[in-house]
Amino acid sequence: MLDLTLTEDELWAELPGLPVSELPSLVTHPATRERHIVKVLERADLPENFLNSVAHSKWARSLRVQFSLVNHPSTPVGEAMNLVKFLFWRDLNLTIQNFKVSTEVRHQAEAVLLQRLPAMATGEKITLGRLAAGRVLKAMRKEKDPQVIRALLKNSRLVEEDVLFLINQPRTPSPVLGAVARDPKWSPRVDVRIGLIRNARTPLAAVIPFIGSLNMNHVRNLATDPKVPQALRRMLQTRLGRSS
Repeated sequence: MLDLTLTEDELWAELPGLPVSELPSLVTHPATRERHIVKVLERADLPENFLNSVAHSKWARSLRVQFSLVNHPSTPVGEAMNLVKFLFWRDLNLTIQNFKVSTEVRHQAEAVLLQRLPAMATGEKITLGRLAAGRVLKAMRKEKDPQVIRALLKNSRLVEEDVLFLINQPRTPSPVLGAVARDPKWSPRVDVRIGLIRNARTPLAAVIPFIGSLNMNHVRNLATDPKVPQALRRMLQTRLGRSS
């Protein structure tokens, strides 16, 4: 049993060696503060009954404690699921990528973040674009703001399949296609260049430089492709004429 006369700092000093048997008394100790609970929730050896008691204590009103509980692998799934809806979007994104917690909890975090995504501010979406994973990343491919897409293009989890999906959508706005066409990582890829050329919404000035980089098989196919804008088809046909 923890000494009830311990001060806040003395209690902090006790935490590293605190036996599991004394954990329950920490929840109700008069010197306990949020930082004590958050710190102890970093321990991997916490029993389920202790985590359950924290989830039903006054400390569960703390956002930091909520995040720590949700992301502790031993927290009962039901308790974690109940707390997910209170997390900030950044914490939801971290939870989605925490493979130490159950699949159910990660999917719940993903569902909550997807629900919030349309109402998020542009600045938040830009930050999330660089960090997103899974279904949230897939959903962000449909964003219409080029600032958000530029951030998404820097996401290390983004693959070429995602970029091709983005540029092959007939309703993708011209500024978004222009952002892809000017991206130093993705625009040099042949399939990305072809996709941009075939999308009538892509700004002409952004794709004209690509024509000279294509091999003749690609030029021949694109020159007769009805999806390619007429102005570009004429340029492709001109290149074909020069090579014959």
